[in-house]
Amino acid sequence: WSVIYPVGMYFVISNIAMLVLTMFLPAKEETYLLRHIIVTLAAFPVVYSFYQGQKEARRPKLFSSFFAFFAGALVGAALNNVIALTPLISVSETYQSVSRAFFGGTLFLEIVAVCVLTPALEELLYRGVVYRRLRGWLGVWPSVLFSALLFGLMHANIVQFVYAGLIGILLAWLMEKYGLWAAVSAHIGANLISVLRSEFSVFPAKEETMAYLAWTGAFLLAFLVCLWALYRGTDDTRSR
Repeated sequence: WSVIYPVGMYFVISNIAMLVLTMFLPAKEETYLLRHIIVTLAAFPVVYSFYQGQKEARRPKLFSSFFAFFAGALVGAALNNVIALTPLISVSETYQSVSRAFFGGTLFLEIVAVCVLTPALEELLYRGVVYRRLRGWLGVWPSVLFSALLFGLMHANIVQFVYAGLIGILLAWLMEKYGLWAAVSAHIGANLISVLRSEFSVFPAKEETMAYLAWTGAFLLAFLVCLWALYRGTDDTRSR
């Protein structure tokens, strides 16, 4: 109950706030990002109240934040490429609708909503609260996997279930080893690469098969380098 209750409260507050906002802003894809920003800001105090009682003392460090950011960006890019090769996107109308809403606004709103506020709030909830409470009952690795599964399920479509579930494993491990700031940094990196992928043609299209596969392999290789650096890293301690 202590795990489900914070997530449930977050969704109740978010849905109520979104419902109230539709009285002032039309419920259209064009206004979704603005409504999402307001809802996220409204939910922050509620989520933080759950986190506050178990707040950790570790402060952000340059080493872990730097490599976590690039690890998130690289694994996000690789997963986006791999998923694009499957039929998952075409069979998930819910994901297509979410994608149009999240990547249909101005670049500024996408950066604020998708790359700053959403990572901060979701990491506070799913790693700062959910993962740490699970860890007290189940230990590290069962909690890493279960929190990642819950994180994927809460996105409510098959594409993001796969994507968020897999990235959730990395985020929970970063939370365990380096603390909340590392998880937030990785989440920002993953979301930023999705925004860049959507807004700019920075990577080869999947129709350019060889280049596409080569870039995907390069992303994975670079991710493994970052992961190795994070695994070996010692500049942050585990003290709480």
